[in-house]
Amino acid sequence: MLTIGIYPRKSVYRDNSDSVQVQIQLCKDYAAIIYKDQEIEFKIYDKDEGFSGKNTNRPSFKDLMADVKAGLLNAVIVYKLDRISRNVQEFAAMYEVFQQHNVSFISVKESFDTTTPMGRTVMYILAAFAQLERENTSERVADNMQALGAAGKWTGGKLPSGMTSIRRQTGDKEHSYLLVDKASVWRPKLLFKLISEGYSITKVERYCRDHGIKSQDGKFFGTTQIYNIITNPVYCQNSIEAYYYFRDCGCTLPDPSLFDGTKGLIGYGKTKTGKDLQKRCKTKEWNIAIGIHDPVIPAAEWIAVQKRLSTNKKFYIQKHNVGILRSVLKCSCGSRMDIRTYFKNDIRFSYYYCAKMVRRGKQYCNSEYVRQEKIDQLFIDQLQKIKLNPGILTAGQDCSIMQQDANSIKSDIKKLQNSIDNLTSALSQAMGTAAAGYIISQISELDSQKKKQEENLRNILIKESENKSAEEIKQQIYTDICCLIDNFDNIDYAGKNELIRKIVKECVFDGENLRIIF
Repeated sequence: MLTIGIYPRKSVYRDNSDSVQVQIQLCKDYAAIIYKDQEIEFKIYDKDEGFSGKNTNRPSFKDLMADVKAGLLNAVIVYKLDRISRNVQEFAAMYEVFQQHNVSFISVKESFDTTTPMGRTVMYILAAFAQLERENTSERVADNMQALGAAGKWTGGKLPSGMTSIRRQTGDKEHSYLLVDKASVWRPKLLFKLISEGYSITKVERYCRDHGIKSQDGKFFGTTQIYNIITNPVYCQNSIEAYYYFRDCGCTLPDPSLFDGTKGLIGYGKTKTGKDLQKRCKTKEWNIAIGIHDPVIPAAEWIAVQKRLSTNKKFYIQKHNVGILRSVLKCSCGSRMDIRTYFKNDIRFSYYYCAKMVRRGKQYCNSEYVRQEKIDQLFIDQLQKIKLNPGILTAGQDCSIMQQDANSIKSDIKKLQNSIDNLTSALSQAMGTAAAGYIISQISELDSQKKKQEENLRNILIKESENKSAEEIKQQIYTDICCLIDNFDNIDYAGKNELIRKIVKECVFDGENLRIIF
């Protein structure tokens, strides 16, 4: 019996396109023609309706490929090539997997034979054209979105906090526009107010948690969410002051005569979606348009908040050369420990502190600020002990014992193989006699024992290799520790921090004791 996988897909709803059920039936009919003298079983992979063919991150496609690799399919049939892939590179990788597992690939619409060089060439050409069409479509969609944005229309996505959308007739089409939601706009207004009063983003997050203030999704605000809200142009008044601010930032802007202070702005192109993630674009890449919604924050106040954020960011980047455990030190609650420095009477004071405790409060972590010198000294003391007693570093299993085990198993395998060879010779003489069945069962039993011993040998050799690697790593760590301790006073701060990050995976401080994990 042949097992054939049918993969239908429809990325968007159109009245004139073939539905998933139609594709399935056409594939079955086609299979019945080309495999008319064989019994067929179909497996349907039809859960990818609505997923784009631009990549292979589709649930049913993953199930299909898993079954191909498991040897559960003899053939895969699609209605049309672009249903399964629109990317030449991904299609080539997919088809190579099909070949490795002797799975035929059939397309109803294109009607080609994958067993011939010409058929495979045609497939790659069609895949290339499918990719070209997808890229052209993406460009058309992007151009259309840009045109809509320039006209102040809302092009979709998650609504900004404190905003809602409405549909309005424009000519013979309906478009979406943003409006201020009077019931929830207090949230972004509060965030702007706190930043204007001197709160940092971290302290704003803490304030919201302490006062039970959550987003419209019912979750506490995070620092990234707060930053995205207070840098969103949608809340800014379209005054001429805003025009010059965004012009100086390098943004694409409409005519300055439209900046009359009566409406809010909309920013387009703030993020870019890649293959695996979404990233924030630089401000100079933004397109600024004028919406129909009322302004939420006066332009002067909105710009002042942006400048405050810029100042805070520059201040944060200017790190003092203190805290040799920066980036490797963690609190016992699991959060990272940062370092804060201030000067009083020209004396520098530096403290390690738990980031979660500062952001969320004592109810989440009750740790304290700890003098940087205290924790750094605990670290150096432990390294000095290791230098004097390298046995403190965890050693691997004794390799000599494993070598003895490996030699013993090799000897057993050799004996088993000799016994199998002898029985095989005896079998050739006993064929057709009653003894033949007994000899075959003995060979089977010995072969089973041999396979088990071969597996044991593989496991021992793998462990031996791992232990040798672990021993080499341990020796390198010890060498680096000695280098750090012996030259501590001669290595600059950056060198110390770099060497420590090379030696140490992390350090965990519980308020009194420091645990080092190499």
